[in-house]
Amino acid sequence: MSNSSIEQEIRRIAERVDEFILSNINGEPLKLYEATLHYIKSGGKRLRPFLVVKCCELCNGSMDKALPIASAIEMVHNFTLVHDDIMDNDEFRHGVPTVHRCYGLPYGILAGDLLLIEAFNTVVKHGKDIGLDGNVITRLIGILAKACKELSEGQALDMEFAESKVLPEQEHYIGMINKKTASLFEASCVLGAVTAYADEPSIAKLASYGRGIGLAFQLIDDLIGVLGDSKVTKKPVGNDIREGKKTLPILIALKKSNDMQRTKILSILGAKGVEQNDILYAIDTLTRLGVEKDIRTTAESYITDAIKSLEGLSINGDNYNNRVKAKEALVSLARFIVERSR
Repeated sequence: MSNSSIEQEIRRIAERVDEFILSNINGEPLKLYEATLHYIKSGGKRLRPFLVVKCCELCNGSMDKALPIASAIEMVHNFTLVHDDIMDNDEFRHGVPTVHRCYGLPYGILAGDLLLIEAFNTVVKHGKDIGLDGNVITRLIGILAKACKELSEGQALDMEFAESKVLPEQEHYIGMINKKTASLFEASCVLGAVTAYADEPSIAKLASYGRGIGLAFQLIDDLIGVLGDSKVTKKPVGNDIREGKKTLPILIALKKSNDMQRTKILSILGAKGVEQNDILYAIDTLTRLGVEKDIRTTAESYITDAIKSLEGLSINGDNYNNRVKAKEALVSLARFIVERSR
């Protein structure tokens, strides 16, 4: 599939997911539910629901069967966004005012909590509606809970990195994003497969695929955070440098730089009142050191392994053409993730 085709398919599924969530999350008081749906209404790629749907289809399931579970994983993801923005005291997310800025801190906390509650409630309630048996529903809940535990641990590790004056080693950073980001990508794939009653070897292969593209996704996100075009990202140029985030592009740059460059980058990283010229110096230094190539090469290695995980999947039997298309979509998504610029 071409990039335009995969983006069109991502949008198609995103529309179905948004429609499902907006139709099923409602109640009083109104302000709480407005806060809860704030990011859903602002749009988004919905990559994690896309994975649920395509992994379900690949394992001989259907869009209709996957939709409630796909929507649940998006609720979990939005829960993390709302609480992350509170912890980071961010005012905007992709050009949209953050939940706690619009509705206040208490409502921000409650909105995040409600999203998490509704995610589990959706699996239970709608899992029965789509004909899943009790054992499968219990397993789906366990998968979601495990992912939530891992991403919470990953967030805590990220906070420890931020608070420490010691720079993390590359393997420690990869371990952190493995929990904070890749865990939910893996869970999305496993949820889709389990919803379709896939066999255990298939579930394991899709878990490996999800973990790999999750790592690649975060690495490219890190790259965009320091070298991304502000017109595209809706964030200031060099935003992660300004915020002092010790992401892999920064760690690689510090490792490759000479003493003068290293000292200068460290003096700029997260400094209060840093001048724009200093940010531009850091960006230029990272560019000249070839950081983008290093990050994309590392991300590409994860994508290559992820795609290899799909090669051993058997898709013979019922709905062969639909399953082939689902596999093609997963391969295209992997490529889309590593090639993206926003």
